[in-house]
Amino acid sequence: MKCHFVYSLPLRNIGGKLCRRFCQMLQQLGLPVCAFGDRSKPDMKWWPAQSPFENTKHIFQGLSSLVPTLLYDLREQVRCKFASDDVFLGHPSFPYQPGKKGVTELSLEQSSRPKVFALISPLHCNVDIQTNHINRPYLEAVGRLLERSDVLFAIMGQYWWDQWPNSPFAHWLPKMVRLDMAIDTNLFPRVKKKFNLPGKRSYLYIGQNDPMKGTDLLSRLACAMPESRFGWIGYGKDIKGVTRVSQSRSLTPEFMTKMAIDFDFFISPSLADPNPTTILESMAWGFPVVCTPQSGYYENSYRKNIYRDKFEYSLDMLRWLQKADEKVLMKMSDESRRVVESEYTWELLIDTICKVIDTKQKALQLPMGYTPT
Repeated sequence: MKCHFVYSLPLRNIGGKLCRRFCQMLQQLGLPVCAFGDRSKPDMKWWPAQSPFENTKHIFQGLSSLVPTLLYDLREQVRCKFASDDVFLGHPSFPYQPGKKGVTELSLEQSSRPKVFALISPLHCNVDIQTNHINRPYLEAVGRLLERSDVLFAIMGQYWWDQWPNSPFAHWLPKMVRLDMAIDTNLFPRVKKKFNLPGKRSYLYIGQNDPMKGTDLLSRLACAMPESRFGWIGYGKDIKGVTRVSQSRSLTPEFMTKMAIDFDFFISPSLADPNPTTILESMAWGFPVVCTPQSGYYENSYRKNIYRDKFEYSLDMLRWLQKADEKVLMKMSDESRRVVESEYTWELLIDTICKVIDTKQKALQLPMGYTPT
Protein backbone atom coordinates (compact mmCIF):
# COMPACT_ATOMS: atom_id res chain seq x y z
CA MET A 1 0.00 0.00 0.00
CA LYS A 2 1.21 3.49 -0.91
CA CYS A 3 -0.05 7.04 -0.75
CA HIS A 4 0.34 9.35 -3.74
CA PHE A 5 0.38 13.03 -2.74
CA VAL A 6 0.16 15.92 -5.22
CA TYR A 7 0.77 19.54 -4.23
CA SER A 8 2.97 22.51 -5.16
CA LEU A 9 6.77 22.28 -5.08
CA PRO A 10 9.23 25.21 -5.27
CA LEU A 11 11.78 25.76 -8.01
CA ARG A 12 15.30 26.14 -6.67
CA ASN A 13 16.85 28.29 -9.42
CA ILE A 14 16.92 28.84 -13.19
CA GLY A 15 18.63 25.48 -13.61
CA GLY A 16 15.77 23.90 -11.73
CA LYS A 17 13.26 25.52 -14.05
CA LEU A 18 15.10 24.25 -17.12
CA CYS A 19 15.28 20.77 -15.61
CA ARG A 20 11.55 20.80 -14.90
CA ARG A 21 10.75 21.88 -18.46
CA PHE A 22 12.97 19.13 -19.85
CA CYS A 23 11.29 16.57 -17.60
CA GLN A 24 7.87 17.80 -18.68
CA MET A 25 8.86 17.21 -22.31
CA LEU A 26 9.87 13.66 -21.44
CA GLN A 27 6.67 13.15 -19.42
CA GLN A 28 4.62 14.21 -22.43
CA LEU A 29 6.33 11.39 -24.32
CA GLY A 30 5.13 8.96 -21.65
CA LEU A 31 8.39 8.67 -19.67
CA PRO A 32 7.82 8.67 -15.88
CA VAL A 33 10.77 10.93 -15.01
CA CYS A 34 10.92 13.14 -11.90
CA ALA A 35 12.46 16.62 -11.81
CA PHE A 36 13.27 16.60 -8.10
CA GLY A 37 14.86 13.21 -7.49
CA ASP A 38 13.43 10.53 -5.21
CA ARG A 39 9.66 10.92 -4.86
CA SER A 40 9.72 9.12 -1.53
CA LYS A 41 12.57 11.19 -0.05
CA PRO A 42 12.56 14.72 -1.55
CA ASP A 43 15.18 17.18 -0.32
CA MET A 44 13.13 19.79 1.55
CA LYS A 45 15.94 21.50 3.51
CA TRP A 46 16.09 24.46 1.13
CA TRP A 47 12.34 24.92 0.68
CA PRO A 48 11.02 28.42 1.55
CA ALA A 49 9.09 28.50 4.84
CA GLN A 50 5.94 29.85 3.20
CA SER A 51 2.64 28.67 1.78
CA PRO A 52 2.04 26.57 -0.28
CA PHE A 53 5.39 24.85 0.22
CA GLU A 54 4.89 24.52 3.98
CA ASN A 55 1.60 22.77 3.18
CA THR A 56 3.37 20.32 0.89
CA LYS A 57 6.18 19.67 3.34
CA HIS A 58 4.09 19.03 6.45
CA ILE A 59 1.34 16.99 4.79
CA PHE A 60 3.93 14.85 3.00
CA GLN A 61 5.89 14.28 6.20
CA GLY A 62 2.71 13.44 8.11
CA LEU A 63 1.56 10.91 5.52
CA SER A 64 5.06 9.43 5.17
CA SER A 65 5.17 8.72 8.90
CA LEU A 66 2.17 6.42 8.43
CA VAL A 67 2.60 4.82 5.02
CA PRO A 68 5.12 4.92 2.13
CA THR A 69 4.28 8.13 0.26
CA LEU A 70 5.26 9.40 -3.18
CA LEU A 71 5.33 13.14 -3.88
CA TYR A 72 4.34 14.82 -7.15
CA ASP A 73 4.27 18.44 -8.24
CA LEU A 74 0.81 19.49 -9.40
CA ARG A 75 2.31 20.78 -12.68
CA GLU A 76 3.86 17.46 -13.66
CA GLN A 77 2.31 15.48 -16.48
CA VAL A 78 2.61 11.95 -15.21
CA ARG A 79 0.12 9.26 -14.25
CA CYS A 80 0.38 7.48 -10.93
CA LYS A 81 0.79 3.70 -10.98
CA PHE A 82 -1.90 2.55 -8.58
CA ALA A 83 -2.27 -0.66 -6.65
CA SER A 84 -5.80 -1.49 -5.59
CA ASP A 85 -5.12 -0.61 -1.94
CA ASP A 86 -3.35 2.73 -2.63
CA VAL A 87 -4.56 6.14 -1.56
CA PHE A 88 -4.40 9.30 -3.68
CA LEU A 89 -4.51 12.83 -2.25
CA GLY A 90 -4.07 15.51 -4.90
CA HIS A 91 -4.39 19.21 -5.65
CA PRO A 92 -5.92 19.97 -9.07
CA SER A 93 -3.79 21.68 -11.71
CA PHE A 94 -3.41 25.34 -10.73
CA PRO A 95 -3.92 28.02 -11.86
CA TYR A 96 -6.63 26.73 -14.17
CA GLN A 97 -5.89 26.69 -17.90
CA PRO A 98 -8.41 25.12 -20.30
CA GLY A 99 -7.18 21.75 -21.47
CA LYS A 100 -4.15 21.65 -19.18
CA LYS A 101 -3.85 18.47 -17.15
CA GLY A 102 -1.58 17.76 -14.22
CA VAL A 103 -1.01 14.64 -12.16
CA THR A 104 -4.44 14.75 -10.54
CA GLU A 105 -6.36 15.09 -13.80
CA LEU A 106 -4.28 12.46 -15.62
CA SER A 107 -4.48 9.98 -12.75
CA LEU A 108 -8.26 10.31 -12.56
CA GLU A 109 -8.52 9.37 -16.23
CA GLN A 110 -6.83 6.01 -15.70
CA SER A 111 -8.76 2.76 -15.77
CA SER A 112 -6.95 1.59 -12.63
CA ARG A 113 -8.02 3.35 -9.43
CA PRO A 114 -6.70 3.52 -5.90
CA LYS A 115 -8.93 2.50 -3.01
CA VAL A 116 -9.42 6.18 -2.11
CA PHE A 117 -9.18 9.12 -4.53
CA ALA A 118 -9.21 12.41 -2.59
CA LEU A 119 -8.85 16.01 -3.71
CA ILE A 120 -7.36 18.84 -1.63
CA SER A 121 -7.41 22.57 -2.35
CA PRO A 122 -7.88 25.96 -0.72
CA LEU A 123 -11.35 27.13 -1.76
CA HIS A 124 -13.85 29.97 -1.54
CA CYS A 125 -17.11 30.38 -3.46
CA ASN A 126 -16.89 33.98 -4.73
CA VAL A 127 -17.60 33.37 -8.42
CA ASP A 128 -17.18 37.06 -9.30
CA ILE A 129 -13.39 36.92 -8.92
CA GLN A 130 -11.72 37.64 -12.27
CA THR A 131 -8.12 37.06 -11.19
CA ASN A 132 -6.55 33.87 -12.55
CA HIS A 133 -6.63 32.23 -9.15
CA ILE A 134 -9.55 30.52 -7.38
CA ASN A 135 -12.23 31.68 -9.82
CA ARG A 136 -15.33 30.21 -11.45
CA PRO A 137 -13.42 28.26 -14.16
CA TYR A 138 -11.18 26.69 -11.50
CA LEU A 139 -14.13 25.86 -9.27
CA GLU A 140 -16.02 24.30 -12.18
CA ALA A 141 -12.93 22.21 -13.01
CA VAL A 142 -12.75 21.02 -9.39
CA GLY A 143 -16.43 20.09 -9.63
CA ARG A 144 -15.81 17.91 -12.67
CA LEU A 145 -12.99 16.11 -10.84
CA LEU A 146 -15.13 15.68 -7.73
CA GLU A 147 -17.75 13.74 -9.69
CA ARG A 148 -15.21 10.89 -9.96
CA SER A 149 -13.53 11.41 -6.55
CA ASP A 150 -14.39 10.15 -3.07
CA VAL A 151 -13.76 13.23 -0.94
CA LEU A 152 -12.68 16.86 -1.22
CA PHE A 153 -10.61 18.39 1.57
CA ALA A 154 -11.47 22.09 1.35
CA ILE A 155 -8.99 24.40 3.04
CA MET A 156 -11.14 27.36 4.07
CA GLY A 157 -12.20 29.45 7.04
CA GLN A 158 -15.56 29.06 8.74
CA TYR A 159 -16.98 32.07 6.86
CA TRP A 160 -16.67 30.37 3.46
CA TRP A 161 -17.99 27.08 4.83
CA ASP A 162 -21.08 28.93 5.99
CA GLN A 163 -21.56 30.47 2.51
CA TRP A 164 -21.22 27.16 0.68
CA PRO A 165 -24.85 25.96 1.03
CA ASN A 166 -26.01 29.07 -0.88
CA SER A 167 -23.33 28.84 -3.57
CA PRO A 168 -23.55 27.25 -7.04
CA PHE A 169 -21.50 24.40 -5.61
CA ALA A 170 -23.75 23.43 -2.70
CA HIS A 171 -24.19 19.96 -4.20
CA TRP A 172 -20.54 19.24 -3.39
CA LEU A 173 -21.19 19.30 0.35
CA PRO A 174 -21.77 15.54 0.87
CA LYS A 175 -18.19 14.94 -0.29
CA MET A 176 -16.58 17.98 1.36
CA VAL A 177 -14.56 18.20 4.56
CA ARG A 178 -13.36 21.58 5.82
CA LEU A 179 -9.73 21.98 6.88
CA ASP A 180 -8.27 24.93 8.73
CA MET A 181 -4.94 26.13 7.42
CA ALA A 182 -1.97 25.53 9.72
CA ILE A 183 1.45 27.02 10.44
CA ASP A 184 4.54 26.01 12.37
CA THR A 185 4.65 28.67 15.09
CA ASN A 186 8.33 27.93 15.72
CA LEU A 187 8.99 29.78 12.46
CA PHE A 188 6.94 32.79 13.58
CA PRO A 189 8.09 33.84 17.07
CA ARG A 190 6.22 36.42 19.14
CA VAL A 191 7.69 39.80 18.19
CA LYS A 192 4.88 42.23 19.10
CA LYS A 193 5.35 42.90 22.81
CA LYS A 194 4.25 46.51 23.18
CA PHE A 195 2.07 49.01 21.32
CA ASN A 196 2.65 52.55 20.18
CA LEU A 197 0.89 55.39 21.97
CA PRO A 198 -2.83 55.97 21.29
CA GLY A 199 -3.27 58.00 18.12
CA LYS A 200 0.20 56.98 16.89
CA ARG A 201 -0.54 53.40 15.95
CA SER A 202 -0.11 51.91 12.46
CA TYR A 203 -1.66 49.24 10.23
CA LEU A 204 0.30 46.72 8.14
CA TYR A 205 -0.91 44.87 5.04
CA ILE A 206 1.08 41.93 3.61
CA GLY A 207 0.15 40.70 0.13
CA GLN A 208 -0.14 41.67 -3.51
CA ASN A 209 -2.02 44.62 -4.94
CA ASP A 210 -4.81 42.70 -6.59
CA PRO A 211 -8.57 43.30 -6.79
CA MET A 212 -9.12 39.90 -5.16
CA LYS A 213 -7.20 41.15 -2.12
CA GLY A 214 -9.52 44.13 -1.63
CA THR A 215 -6.78 46.73 -1.88
CA ASP A 216 -9.35 49.27 -3.07
CA LEU A 217 -10.94 49.11 0.38
CA LEU A 218 -7.52 49.39 2.00
CA SER A 219 -6.84 52.55 -0.02
CA ARG A 220 -10.21 54.09 0.90
CA LEU A 221 -9.59 53.46 4.58
CA ALA A 222 -6.07 54.84 4.45
CA CYS A 223 -7.14 57.98 2.58
CA ALA A 224 -9.95 58.57 5.10
CA MET A 225 -7.44 58.34 7.95
CA PRO A 226 -4.50 60.52 6.81
CA GLU A 227 -3.46 60.97 10.43
CA SER A 228 -2.63 57.24 10.66
CA ARG A 229 0.08 55.27 8.92
CA PHE A 230 -0.80 52.36 6.65
CA GLY A 231 2.13 50.23 5.43
CA TRP A 232 2.42 47.49 2.86
CA ILE A 233 4.76 44.61 2.05
CA GLY A 234 4.14 43.08 -1.36
CA TYR A 235 4.25 43.46 -5.12
CA GLY A 236 2.06 45.28 -7.60
CA LYS A 237 1.28 48.89 -8.41
CA ASP A 238 1.34 51.46 -5.62
CA ILE A 239 -1.71 51.61 -3.38
CA LYS A 240 -2.94 55.14 -2.87
CA GLY A 241 -2.59 56.26 0.73
CA VAL A 242 -0.52 53.22 1.70
CA THR A 243 3.27 53.39 2.08
CA ARG A 244 5.15 50.47 0.58
CA VAL A 245 7.60 49.23 3.18
CA SER A 246 9.12 46.58 0.94
CA GLN A 247 8.51 44.46 -2.11
CA SER A 248 7.68 40.82 -1.42
CA ARG A 249 10.48 39.43 0.70
CA SER A 250 11.32 36.82 3.32
CA LEU A 251 9.56 37.73 6.54
CA THR A 252 12.35 36.70 8.87
CA PRO A 253 12.07 37.09 12.66
CA GLU A 254 14.66 39.87 12.46
CA PHE A 255 12.69 41.79 9.85
CA MET A 256 9.36 41.30 11.60
CA THR A 257 10.87 42.46 14.91
CA LYS A 258 11.52 45.79 13.18
CA MET A 259 7.99 45.80 11.76
CA ALA A 260 6.61 45.23 15.27
CA ILE A 261 8.20 48.50 16.38
CA ASP A 262 6.64 50.52 13.57
CA PHE A 263 3.29 48.75 13.18
CA ASP A 264 0.61 47.63 15.62
CA PHE A 265 -2.11 45.83 13.67
CA PHE A 266 -2.32 43.49 10.68
CA ILE A 267 -5.11 44.33 8.23
CA SER A 268 -6.62 42.04 5.58
CA PRO A 269 -9.28 43.67 3.34
CA SER A 270 -9.68 40.66 1.05
CA LEU A 271 -12.66 39.87 -1.18
CA ALA A 272 -11.88 36.16 -1.41
CA ASP A 273 -9.22 34.45 0.70
CA PRO A 274 -9.96 30.88 1.76
CA ASN A 275 -7.83 30.73 4.92
CA PRO A 276 -4.79 33.02 4.49
CA THR A 277 -1.60 32.05 6.27
CA THR A 278 -0.65 35.73 6.64
CA ILE A 279 -3.42 36.07 9.23
CA LEU A 280 -2.17 33.04 11.17
CA GLU A 281 1.41 34.26 10.91
CA SER A 282 0.40 37.69 12.18
CA MET A 283 -1.44 36.10 15.09
CA ALA A 284 1.72 34.16 15.93
CA TRP A 285 3.84 37.33 15.73
CA GLY A 286 1.41 38.98 18.14
CA PHE A 287 -0.30 41.52 15.90
CA PRO A 288 -4.03 41.95 16.55
CA VAL A 289 -5.79 41.17 13.26
CA VAL A 290 -8.38 43.32 11.49
CA CYS A 291 -9.95 41.58 8.50
CA THR A 292 -13.02 41.26 6.32
CA PRO A 293 -15.10 38.11 6.89
CA GLN A 294 -14.21 37.26 3.27
CA SER A 295 -10.65 36.77 4.52
CA GLY A 296 -12.11 33.59 5.98
CA TYR A 297 -12.38 34.63 9.62
CA TYR A 298 -15.20 36.00 11.76
CA GLU A 299 -14.77 38.56 14.51
CA ASN A 300 -14.16 37.30 18.03
CA SER A 301 -12.43 38.39 21.23
CA TYR A 302 -8.98 38.59 19.63
CA ARG A 303 -9.85 39.54 16.02
CA LYS A 304 -11.93 42.40 14.59
CA ASN A 305 -13.92 42.52 11.35
CA ILE A 306 -14.23 45.35 8.84
CA TYR A 307 -16.78 45.36 6.01
CA ARG A 308 -16.88 46.56 2.42
CA ASP A 309 -20.53 47.52 2.76
CA LYS A 310 -20.11 49.23 6.16
CA PHE A 311 -17.40 51.77 5.48
CA GLU A 312 -18.12 54.13 8.37
CA TYR A 313 -18.36 51.22 10.79
CA SER A 314 -14.99 49.98 9.53
CA LEU A 315 -13.43 53.41 10.04
CA ASP A 316 -14.82 53.49 13.57
CA MET A 317 -13.29 50.08 14.26
CA LEU A 318 -9.84 51.23 13.13
CA ARG A 319 -10.18 54.40 15.18
CA TRP A 320 -11.25 52.38 18.21
CA LEU A 321 -8.05 50.37 17.92
CA GLN A 322 -6.11 53.65 17.80
CA LYS A 323 -7.50 54.64 21.20
CA ALA A 324 -7.80 51.23 22.90
CA ASP A 325 -6.05 50.66 26.19
CA GLU A 326 -2.76 48.81 25.71
CA LYS A 327 -3.87 46.14 28.18
CA VAL A 328 -6.84 45.35 25.92
CA LEU A 329 -4.56 45.09 22.89
CA MET A 330 -2.04 42.97 24.74
CA LYS A 331 -4.81 40.57 25.76
CA MET A 332 -5.83 40.26 22.09
CA SER A 333 -2.20 39.62 21.20
CA ASP A 334 -1.76 36.99 23.90
CA GLU A 335 -4.93 35.15 22.96
CA SER A 336 -4.06 35.23 19.25
CA ARG A 337 -0.76 33.52 19.93
CA ARG A 338 -2.37 30.93 22.20
CA VAL A 339 -5.07 30.07 19.66
CA VAL A 340 -2.74 29.71 16.69
CA GLU A 341 -0.45 27.47 18.75
CA SER A 342 -3.29 25.16 19.76
CA GLU A 343 -5.93 25.25 17.01
CA TYR A 344 -4.07 25.81 13.72
CA THR A 345 -1.46 23.06 13.84
CA TRP A 346 -0.23 20.65 11.21
CA GLU A 347 -0.92 17.76 13.58
CA LEU A 348 -4.63 18.64 13.65
CA LEU A 349 -4.82 19.09 9.88
CA ILE A 350 -3.12 15.78 9.11
CA ASP A 351 -5.10 13.97 11.80
CA THR A 352 -8.32 15.18 10.19
CA ILE A 353 -7.25 13.95 6.77
CA CYS A 354 -6.37 10.50 8.09
CA LYS A 355 -9.53 10.13 10.18
CA VAL A 356 -11.80 11.13 7.32
CA ILE A 357 -10.22 8.76 4.83
CA ASP A 358 -10.31 5.97 7.39
CA THR A 359 -13.95 6.64 8.25
CA LYS A 360 -15.09 6.87 4.64
CA GLN A 361 -13.15 4.01 3.08
CA LYS A 362 -11.42 2.01 5.84
CA ALA A 363 -8.26 2.29 3.80
CA LEU A 364 -5.69 3.78 6.15
CA GLN A 365 -6.31 2.04 9.42
CA LEU A 366 -4.09 -0.94 10.27
CA PRO A 367 -1.78 -0.82 7.22
CA MET A 368 -0.75 2.71 8.18
CA GLY A 369 -0.36 1.92 11.85
CA TYR A 370 -3.03 4.51 12.55
CA THR A 371 -5.89 4.14 15.00
CA PRO A 372 -8.50 6.92 15.04
CA THR A 373 -9.50 8.28 18.44
